[in-house]
Amino acid sequence: MKLSFAIAAAAAISSASAFAPIMSTSVKINSNSALFMSEEVETAVETPSTPAPLGPTLNGWTPDASKPCFGLPGAISPLGYFDPLGFCTDRSLAGVKRFREAEVLHSRVAMMAVLGYLIGENTPTITYGFDVPTIANNQIPEVSLGVMFPFFLVINISEAFRASKGWVEPGLGPLFTLRENYYPGDLGFDPLGLKPSDPKEFADMQAKELSNGRLAMFAAIGMMVQELVNGQPVLADLPF
Repeated sequence: MKLSFAIAAAAAISSASAFAPIMSTSVKINSNSALFMSEEVETAVETPSTPAPLGPTLNGWTPDASKPCFGLPGAISPLGYFDPLGFCTDRSLAGVKRFREAEVLHSRVAMMAVLGYLIGENTPTITYGFDVPTIANNQIPEVSLGVMFPFFLVINISEAFRASKGWVEPGLGPLFTLRENYYPGDLGFDPLGLKPSDPKEFADMQAKELSNGRLAMFAAIGMMVQELVNGQPVLADLPF
């Protein structure tokens, strides 16, 4: 009887010792898992979040503070981003958009002015006579009030439409501020459907418009000054 009891006790002890390594291994696995989970939590906390965009994406353009002019199209080779007087240096997004709106507007007016000089001086009309070429600088004072009034009325209506489309109303925000969802120069007027839907193609067209507009501003100023200096039509000095 005593021998049977001793054998049973020895079997129980050996069984308990057989389970001991499994328990310690289980503890080790659990502690390793806890360490792994804590490392994951630390990694998730340390990962920097993506900064929120400065404004909505308009025509494929998203404002980016790390780029000149917040990434607006217009950096054209060979000069690239050209701002020697620092008009846009350290300027806010609202200020850069306002400057771009003014640049696009003056570019379009200048391109029409260049065509107006060349066509107006070399086209026979009842108003200015059939003797061509004439001097464009002298034509505006000769226009009667009956013609000028509807002309300026159309300009005022167009400007009122542009202001209601793109600018924040006085009293509802800072003065001279464009709406957040308004892309500078995009009035939604495109009767010929020339505006591309692809963002890259739109940026290329915008760059071309600015390139031609900047050249036209210099050309229009040159034509005015030339006629004031020599009193001759623009094309009179051409060798042919």
